[in-house]
Amino acid sequence: MININRNKTIEILVFLVLFSFSNVFAQDIKKEKERIIHPYWAPKTWDLRADDITTIMGFRAELTGNLNHLERPTPTVVNNAFIRGFLTKDDVMTWEVESPYEAEYTVALLYTGSNDILSKSTFEVTSEASTIIEKANIKNWDTRPIVQRQYLKQRLKLKKGLNNISFRLVTFGKEKQKAVNAEIQANANIKPNPFAFWSIELVRPEALLAIKDRAEEMKADVQWMVDGKYGLFVHFSSGSVPFNGGPKLEEQYQKLVNAFNVDAFVEKVMEIGASWVTFTCAHGTQHWPGPSKTIDALKPGFTSERDLIRELIDGLAKHNIRLMLYYNPNSGMEDLYGNTYGNGKTPDPTGYFNFLEAHLREVSLRYGEDLATTAGYIDDGGWKMYQLDPPWEKFAKAIKAGNPNAPIGFSQNLFPNLTPFSDLVVSDGSGRVPEILPAFLFEEGGQLEGQYPASWFYMDGWSSRTGNGKFTQKPKFSAEKYIEIFKAADKANMPITINLAMTPDVTTDHPFFNPECVEIMKQVRKAVKGY
Repeated sequence: MININRNKTIEILVFLVLFSFSNVFAQDIKKEKERIIHPYWAPKTWDLRADDITTIMGFRAELTGNLNHLERPTPTVVNNAFIRGFLTKDDVMTWEVESPYEAEYTVALLYTGSNDILSKSTFEVTSEASTIIEKANIKNWDTRPIVQRQYLKQRLKLKKGLNNISFRLVTFGKEKQKAVNAEIQANANIKPNPFAFWSIELVRPEALLAIKDRAEEMKADVQWMVDGKYGLFVHFSSGSVPFNGGPKLEEQYQKLVNAFNVDAFVEKVMEIGASWVTFTCAHGTQHWPGPSKTIDALKPGFTSERDLIRELIDGLAKHNIRLMLYYNPNSGMEDLYGNTYGNGKTPDPTGYFNFLEAHLREVSLRYGEDLATTAGYIDDGGWKMYQLDPPWEKFAKAIKAGNPNAPIGFSQNLFPNLTPFSDLVVSDGSGRVPEILPAFLFEEGGQLEGQYPASWFYMDGWSSRTGNGKFTQKPKFSAEKYIEIFKAADKANMPITINLAMTPDVTTDHPFFNPECVEIMKQVRKAVKGY
């Protein structure tokens, strides 16, 4: 009996030892997995383009010291890609780049932080051939952009071939728990509020001047928008639910495209008094309300036989109202292109870029100058597309292929202008009162240089919400407040585009806009346009 108990005791002890060892082993495996960086996020050698701006995200640097991502990197593009943790001089970011020849480069840094921190912060950028030390720029504006671009006054010398470029802070502002800027504090993508680094841009000075010259030659004349005062934004979104409930738009796309009553829609646009309509295409999924050989070549079934875009162009044109298109090149892109950004051991967005360029060109050539623009609002430009260092100029040429005067808006959100080839300021205004941006932001060297001020915001939401045959979202403000908003924008010569949440079933069987919102816009029309 004693021997049996002794044997059981030994078995229990062995089990406990093995269990403890396996648990430690499992934790070690877990830690090792956490140390693995997906290829999309890993450092690599960057080829600097001789005649273009090369953008490199901060998270693609070799990070040392306290530097970190707020979120654990994943094999995809995420908004929260800032680098934080600049606490000592040993917190350094290092990129490896290949220069096509020995040259001097203009360096731009994109970052954010409160003025209290920035006023005490000094940057150091080094290569094997030179060192630049300059103080951080202190914002003298209270509006967007929240993330700023600072062109360093000195140029960085690079040798031909491989170079290491490092960035660090050599003086520091004390990080406070409470953010000074309320929008930074409220925005989940960039809080808390220490110094946060986004990206570095490198370009030869002569190349930058040539880029700006080419962009200036392509600039759209948006006086027609200024004269028209305001437009209507509508979301024909894949996730929208019909007025009386039922399957979402994406689940009955062909049916609801075919049922779309253009005449009823145009009638409401006239009541609202809009001089243009920004109509969403590909929002949530990559469905397209018209023909597209480019999309069909990748995945048939996402386009419609009915050319709703052409019918909207023609229906609105009878009343001198122009059609602009919204397009989200990221939302639901896996429908067409799979895991575009993170697929495989060597993620390469080239095929994705080629698709976008071909698609934008096809749309522009199909509708020509009848369509005000293929790209009034290209979404997710700042948060996602920018991270991939896209060929902005190629996109711009494709967008203007059929209409040279098509205004382009690459959505920048909290960022400065993404490229000299963006014509309009495009930033998600949600339901907030539109900002009247300071004129100096648009001057040479300003954060919004090359763009024209514009505002995009909603009255009752982006997409419709209905329950039991009633609209459940209300206007954000009173009619009096909206009249004040539109008059202020008109006085500032800033065209604004207001979104009224629309059901995807646009018919005469029921209202597809909240009647309360339409009535407010009638009052705005009378106050601003006089009829």
